[in-house]
Amino acid sequence: MRSVALLSLLFILALSDGADRQKNDRYAEFKKKHILPTDFQTDNKIAWVEHLVNNDLCGRTSVQSFIKDSEENIKLICNGSGTKTRDNYIKSTNLFQVYNITSEKSTSQMLEWECKVNCSTAKYHVIVECQNNLPVHYHYSIFLRILCIKKLLLKALV
Repeated sequence: MRSVALLSLLFILALSDGADRQKNDRYAEFKKKHILPTDFQTDNKIAWVEHLVNNDLCGRTSVQSFIKDSEENIKLICNGSGTKTRDNYIKSTNLFQVYNITSEKSTSQMLEWECKVNCSTAKYHVIVECQNNLPVHYHYSIFLRILCIKKLLLKALV
């Protein structure tokens, strides 16, 4: 009987460890895709290219958003410093410096792979999905919502 109880306990511990690891993996992925290091040189185009290439992010989506702030401040969105939206995401109450990056993988004339980058920035409220008080998915900023609406309107006119 003791061995059954011990095996059950070990099984439960293994499951909870896997859940913690998954939570940390989702946050780590969010951090890689959306949080800039505090010492990142945002005005340096070469730094952007290196950051995107080193993190395998070049050309990942049409627009990628990066938040320039401390991890602690960004985590606060999910810990009382944000408000719930009607679709269960959390909107930051504070404005964040957000860098919206368009990037494209292309081949140069010398047949070498390169990453072309364009950047715009402004302060926005950001909207994230939270899990266990950590941001795990960047839903959008107000900028991205406006950009999507403009694209839809342009398509409708054509």
